Parts: sequence; C-alpha cells; structure tokens
Amino acid sequence: MKAHRTLQERLSVRRALFGILQTHPNTAFAELAAVCGYDFIVLDCEHGLFSDDDLLRTLQALSFSDILVLIRLRGHDTRAIGRHLDIGANGIVAPDVSTADDARALAAAMIYPPAGTRGFGAAAHRATRYGIDLAAHLSAPRAASSLIVQIESAAGVANAGAIFSVTGVDAAIIGPADLAASLGCTGNYASPTYREAISRVETAARERGAILGTAPHGEHSLEPLLARGHRLIILGADTPLIRHAMREQLDKAWSCL
Repeated sequence: MKAHRTLQERLSVRRALFGILQTHPNTAFAELAAVCGYDFIVLDCEHGLFSDDDLLRTLQALSFSDILVLIRLRGHDTRAIGRHLDIGANGIVAPDVSTADDARALAAAMIYPPAGTRGFGAAAHRATRYGIDLAAHLSAPRAASSLIVQIESAAGVANAGAIFSVTGVDAAIIGPADLAASLGCTGNYASPTYREAISRVETAARERGAILGTAPHGEHSLEPLLARGHRLIILGADTPLIRHAMREQLDKAWSCL
C-alpha cells in the first residue's frame, strides 16, 4: 500500500482540500477521480450502494495514487469503523452526529482497547500489508486515519461546540440537505433559519480551531465558503456530475437540429 499524508498534514500546506462523493461502485470512476487530481474521495455507504467487497476493490484500484479514501458509514455502526480501517481506509465519515456522546463513541471505535473499542484484527488485514507492517502500525495505530463527523440536524448545530471539543474528532462536514430538512426549510438554503444554523456551526469551528467543510450549495458557493473558513470541500457527486455532462452534451447536439 502507498503511504499517504494525513488530512492534517495536507492542510498544513494547503488552504483547502477538494473532494468528490461516489455513490455507485465503479473502480474506473474512482481511478478517474484520482488521476484528475481530487484530494479525497468519499465512498458512500449511507446513500450509496457500496458493499464491503466494493469498498475493498475500490481501495485496491486506488492504491497507486495519493488520493485520500474516506468511507461514509451507513449509520453509527462502530464495528464497521474497525472493518473499514482494516481494509485501508484513510478516514471515516460519520453521518448525523448530534451529540458529544455520539462523537465520543465514534472516536473510541477508531482506537484499540484499553483506550478504545476497536476490535483487533490488524495482523490479518490490508492496512498492515497483511501483518508485514504490524509493528509499525502498532507504534501509532491511529495516526494515519481521520474521523470526520457530519453536522446535519438542529441538535447537531446546538451541540456543535461540544462535538468539536471531543478528543479524536479530526474534522466536521456540514450536510446541507439533511440540515435544512431538520430545520424545516428543505432545499431553502437562503432561509434565515438555515443561514443562522450554518453560521453557528462555523463560529463553533472557528472558536475551537476545528477543521470544517461542506459542499457548495445554493448561495453558499465555493468562494464564500472558503472565505468563511471551510477547508474540506466536496465539489460534487458521481451521479449529478455525469448527468450534467450528459445533458449538456445532448442539449448542444439537439440545438443543432
């Protein structure tokens, strides 16, 4: 496996990192994202269709590259965290983290006992080159992986400061669609309620020196997000990106008839 610079190491020399969300398993798409230069890719098990076999094949396909591979959990399955790290994921994205207790349970699942709850199977898995690098892994088992929590509910907004203060939370991403729905303004990112909520999360991150990010949406486009301190930017997702390219191509063709 290729050694990767961590999320924190990359952000020490970069203002922001740009990534893409993949919902449909396809190793060629993931490879294309890597060769095009995305900093990270999120393999989505929450809304996407990835099985464990799909995740493994995608990680293997990307082993030539420097792209960070993050896996978004289906929920808060702490056992899945260890399994995803064992196969070589560079980080875990946890959806809908609403309380500090949620964050502490997820952070504990990233580390081995006695400090944490991660099951120990490192000697048999890909992350240690099937045991060849076990000693190096055990010297700093948590150093190469990141835990990214998603703030996407009214409760998450209210508890953002406490969540960001949990040891082991490395970064946070605002989930616009779910957050707006939770606030009762589905799809309305210009709503004063939504604006106030996202501002509260940004303030909490700034006050605690937390790494924050989101996807450009509505009036919250890339440049304003960067100006407000967002550093992990999900630029798009596989399905809408391909759909847009296809429709644009067809529209141009139809306009010639």
